[in-house]
Amino acid sequence: MHIRGWLTGLIVFLLAPCLLFASLWFHSKFEDVNSIDRSLAGLNLIQALGPLMQEKALTGTVKQPTDMLVRQLADFDVSGREQSLVAELGGFMSEQSIPDALRKARSLASSIAQHSRLSSSSSFETSEFPHLINDTLLSVVIETSVMVNNGEMLSDKDAINTWDKMLVPVQGGQFKVAADNVSRATKEYFKDLEGPKAELLRDKAAAYRSANLAYQSAGAKLLSSTIKGNTGSDIANDQLNEVQPDFVRVIFNLWQESVDYLHADLQHQRAETMFAVALAGLVGGLVIFAAFAIAVALSRALADRTQQEFENLGFHDPLTGLPNRRALLKTLRGLSDRETPSRIGLVILDLRHFKKINDLFGDQSGDGILRDVAERLVQFAGAEDFLCRTGGTEFMLLRPDLTDSASFEDIPAKIIHELGRERQIEGQKLVLESNAGLLISNTGDPVTDQVLVDAELALRSAKQKAPRKVERFTAEMRIAFEENGEIAKHLLRAMNNGDIVPWFQPQVDVHTDEVIGAEALVRWLDHQTIRFPGYFLPAAVEAGYMDRIEAIVRQKTLELASEFTGKTRRTVHFGLNISADLLSNASAVGALHRHVLEAGLDPSMISLEILEAVMIDEDKATPIKENIAHLSDLGFFIELDDFGTGHSSISSLRDLKIDRVKIDRSFVSGVDTNKDLQKFTSALINLAKSLDISVLAEGVETSGEREWLARNGCDVIQGFLVSKAVPEVELAAMILKKNFTVQPKRYFDEKSAIA
Repeated sequence: MHIRGWLTGLIVFLLAPCLLFASLWFHSKFEDVNSIDRSLAGLNLIQALGPLMQEKALTGTVKQPTDMLVRQLADFDVSGREQSLVAELGGFMSEQSIPDALRKARSLASSIAQHSRLSSSSSFETSEFPHLINDTLLSVVIETSVMVNNGEMLSDKDAINTWDKMLVPVQGGQFKVAADNVSRATKEYFKDLEGPKAELLRDKAAAYRSANLAYQSAGAKLLSSTIKGNTGSDIANDQLNEVQPDFVRVIFNLWQESVDYLHADLQHQRAETMFAVALAGLVGGLVIFAAFAIAVALSRALADRTQQEFENLGFHDPLTGLPNRRALLKTLRGLSDRETPSRIGLVILDLRHFKKINDLFGDQSGDGILRDVAERLVQFAGAEDFLCRTGGTEFMLLRPDLTDSASFEDIPAKIIHELGRERQIEGQKLVLESNAGLLISNTGDPVTDQVLVDAELALRSAKQKAPRKVERFTAEMRIAFEENGEIAKHLLRAMNNGDIVPWFQPQVDVHTDEVIGAEALVRWLDHQTIRFPGYFLPAAVEAGYMDRIEAIVRQKTLELASEFTGKTRRTVHFGLNISADLLSNASAVGALHRHVLEAGLDPSMISLEILEAVMIDEDKATPIKENIAHLSDLGFFIELDDFGTGHSSISSLRDLKIDRVKIDRSFVSGVDTNKDLQKFTSALINLAKSLDISVLAEGVETSGEREWLARNGCDVIQGFLVSKAVPEVELAAMILKKNFTVQPKRYFDEKSAIA
């Protein structure tokens, strides 16, 4: 066989291009340094903009000279956009309105950060800083300025109308969301920082939280006086005007310290990269020289090894060149035969929504991304690690001899961060989202194929949480998986036997106590046990039974609704909880309408309960809002659930025809005794009533809560004070007792049994 001779020549031939490859590597590293320098230049521009924004926020004018900043912007290389940045600065300087000027400054800072690729250069530790500096903190400053302007505008008015009263709680809610987001984010995110100035940054964040509480207290007085006031003289905005400048200074102190921390991190990355280049140049030259000397000597051993590789081609993935699942199983079985037991670590990674990438850019681009992912994963693998591609978008990293579990636990998050860096595909921005599962065995545990199953259970758990999440395997995951599998088998039998039914929680008029609606909630009648959704819905989701369960609840609810059509003094709305999947599907919306008509019902009898959360993402919300508008045009009673807890309340009321809002229990529990809660709940009720929208309060449990809601404009209540969810027979009994004029035949014969 001539393979030895061929390999000798091939090795010598291939070693020569190592110089070229080394040159390319050096070029890549110097490009990294250039990228960091560009980000530092952009950060310096943003830092120079900070004092100007602070002066504008505090005084309304900017007296500091800006000639140097204008020249720096003009010299900043942003592919012909230099004059655009200068124009944005001019717009900020000339804008008279403080909030509008600050918005323009925020836009300028974001443009600089985008052109300097600040997010791409940030390390894993500082990955959140660009967003904090260029958006989150500046948004709080803007909202404080808007709140002060609103207070001054109202205090100058002779009379305050309903829309004026709505202005402060709506904008105040926007401020509270922005300010509290900063408090939560800095408290959670800053606690893990380890840089030299991390403690100082945490002190600045603590000072911000303290100032935020003082400002919100002053804002509450403005809110209370607006709700109760009738003229501008009733507006209490003096304290707000007094504390606002100090709060702005505290915000910019935190902003400046965050900029300094990010700047130091970028400088540290640059120094490390330059050191790596110098060291690699020295070591690489020695290695290449030595490689030429020993290449021929190694050819014999390489020939034998290559022959074996030919025999093992079935153990590799042809697309990425990594070992495949078959090779991983072979490696695991080899580990099980070791005489000295040791711990193993396993990371399983899966890319999310990859089919959309193939559909958008084509399979060829998708294959290129998978190869790039494989190359990036190599940098996280140690010399003894086993890295492989086990499925379409699934990769695994096995560490057969794990000694430092803490370091290994950090690997999944670092991989997800690295893969999540922004990339360009055919001129379009693309960010890969992924999830990871982590498994670390105990010393002496047998190494079998079961570890792959356990790692995949951890990955499944991470996917259920959110994108970019990592979960470590626990025994409880396997128990839950096995339990869900067992539950799913019994659940299928229950659906076939008719044991999955809706129960109904009544909704009553807060003034007359008449039943005017009922919300359908699914139950499992398991012999003598009533199973609630929390017990079986997770298993139903895993088994793919949710569509069938929703269809059962919908069909039985429509049958019950038809029994009461035209027979009550007031219309009884039967409520169905509608999922985002149904609302995003125009054909499913049409099918729902047909089912209602086939049941002999007018759509106005059916209340469609829609969660605010399905409309948070503006892009995804557009088709959903279109379908909701279509359902409203068809005559359905549209109800916005959990009103006040989401981010889309105002836009939902503005863009959609909402018949009723359901105030979340968090705004109801204890409202009769909690003065601060009363302000926000009153504001929500008044907002809806001013737009002629009915109000339902859910989770009402005490007479005090009911009386307060009745006095303050609420129309309908639902909760344990009225009734828990009950079978349809008990619901019928309540309706028969309270508001039937004509008894439906189906329940007439049963009246004696259920009265």
